[in-house]
Order: sequence, then C-alpha cells, then structure tokens
Amino acid sequence: MGGLLLSVPLMAAAQDDVIANGPQASVTQSDIVALLKAAGDEGRARLAADPAAMDQVVRASLAQKAVLAEAKANGWDKQADVQQAIEQARRDIIARSYLASVNAPPADYPSDAEIQSAYEKNRAAFTVPRALRVAQICVAVAPDADAAAVDKARKQAADLANRARGGDFAALAKANSQDAASAVNGGDLGFVPETMLLPAVRQAADALKPGQVSAPIRTATGFHVVKLIDTRPAAPRPLADVKERLRTMLRAQRTQQNAQAYLAKLGGDAPINEDALKKALATAR
Repeated sequence: MGGLLLSVPLMAAAQDDVIANGPQASVTQSDIVALLKAAGDEGRARLAADPAAMDQVVRASLAQKAVLAEAKANGWDKQADVQQAIEQARRDIIARSYLASVNAPPADYPSDAEIQSAYEKNRAAFTVPRALRVAQICVAVAPDADAAAVDKARKQAADLANRARGGDFAALAKANSQDAASAVNGGDLGFVPETMLLPAVRQAADALKPGQVSAPIRTATGFHVVKLIDTRPAAPRPLADVKERLRTMLRAQRTQQNAQAYLAKLGGDAPINEDALKKALATAR
C-alpha cells in the first residue's frame, strides 16, 4: 500500500484497476485516489507511513460501498426523509464551496512577513517538548499475578538493576528484557517526548544523570529498570518546518472572516417575521 501513495499522479491516468473486491461492491484505484486527495498532504503522508491504516481505509471504503449498494437495492434512497437529507446536503455543499470560492484571499496572502508574525505569536504551539533518550529492561508481571510472583519479579528486576550499574546495560537488556520490541536494540527506546512517558518512569528518569540506572519501577505491566542515555531540551520547530501549515491556517482564517462578513451583508439586516417563525417552531415539534 505504501507504493500506492507514492504514485497517485500516475494512478489517475492509469487503468482503473480493482484494489479490493467483495460480494456486493469493489474499490478501484480512482476511489482511493479521491479519498487520498480529500485527506490532504498531511493525511496522505500519515497513510504513506502506515500500510495497515491504508488497508483499513480500503476496507472501510469497500464496506461503505457495499452498504450503499444494499440500500439502493432496497429502495432506501427513494424514501422521503432520505431524499430531503440528500437535497439539504447538496445545498450545503454548493453554498460552502461557493462561499470558499468568492471569499478566498488573494493568491499572495499571506506574505512572508505575515507568516513570520504568526509564527512568533504562536511559537509555543510549535514547540517540540523536552525528550529523554532512555533504555529499559522490562520484567513483566501478569495482571492477575499473586504476591509471590510479584515479589519474584521485583527481586529479578532489582538484581538486573544492580548488574546494569556496573555492567553492559544493552547486553543485559537483550538477554533479559521481556519487552521484545526494545530488547533487540539493547533496551534503547530512542528519544521519547517526556509527555509520552509513564509518570513513574518520567519521575525516575528525571532523577538520573546520563549514564545512570534507576531502581526498579513498578508499572501496570511489571517492573522496569531504566537507564538515562541523553536528554534533549524543548525547542520550537524551525519556521521552515511549519511555514506551509501556517500559510494554510492563515488562509483558512481569512476565508472564514471574509465569509462571515459576506453572509452578514446578505442576510444580516433582513426583517424577520417572528409570528411566522413561532408557527414554524410549533409545526416542527
């Protein structure tokens, strides 16, 4: 699925091959191209990095098309309330797209100076949190473990912590850690934003200096022995990294402001028949 995302321009011009086929519907390349275009640049990038999520998008599209086919076969789309909802959605789409068109700011908005100003005002929003590079040795404890099993795991973790302080932490992690994903890397978790660490782990790591090893830390999954490798202070992301995001945000804000003024001009001063409005409210109950 990753290759699918990297070749969207080619797909549009290629044969409309079937990507997934079910008993009631199928999903084609053009279906997925439309979904990917609607997802925007960031959405496409996330899906490109996550083949499982992309597969889920395909399956969800297949299920939706199957439901739609079944509903149409049963004449569901002909029901009065469904027709009314379809018409309302059609009107809403036309109005929204037209408003966006007539109220879009000029192509050169925002200027580089306006983007710089927005960046300075929102610098905190673009700050990457402080991160800790930690390694761990995990001794797992089952949720339903009895006191004896918990005590055994605690003693094992304490022994590993003592050995790690004067030995090769990575080798001990590879041989003993029960967290398979990190064990293969010598327990190294890489740089982790401090906000993503379990509170107990973060508290223990904050008390360490680089190279030091913690006492066993109890969590819901067992005991963890943590080594602090390095720290990285919080820092704002460079303007270059967020410039396009800011440009999109400012254009959306200006479009909304223009649309509000446009709508106020069209209907803001129109007189309202309050008696007729009350009758409408009573009828709708």
